[in-house]
Amino acid sequence: MKALVVFCNVEGKGHPLGWMLKDGFKHCFINLQTEDGWVEFDYGTGIPQVSVMAASDFDLNGYYQSLGFNTVETEQSRSIRFGINLFCGTITVANCVGLVKALLGVKYFSVTPYQLYKRLLK
Repeated sequence: MKALVVFCNVEGKGHPLGWMLKDGFKHCFINLQTEDGWVEFDYGTGIPQVSVMAASDFDLNGYYQSLGFNTVETEQSRSIRFGINLFCGTITVANCVGLVKALLGVKYFSVTPYQLYKRLLK
């Protein structure tokens, strides 16, 4: 499944650990493209929020880039044996990065949005 990971700063009050995070990479969220549309999964408030964002043929990447956000287009990992996303074997922090990693099905080390960004670019 096609995935779009979006990296940005936090609106409003700011991130409690914002002073430690790279500018432009204080938060991340993921959009998954289904047959019917783009579905966004965001952990920005500490509670996963799911929203339908746009039709599947909409240029969501272009939209987020027009807002000044950094984006990475990737694919959701799937187990060949089971045909599902299996997230196993790693310790994950319950933050926006942890949610994105779980939904992508990746198990490499990254705790901050910028670490995840650099890893996805490899």
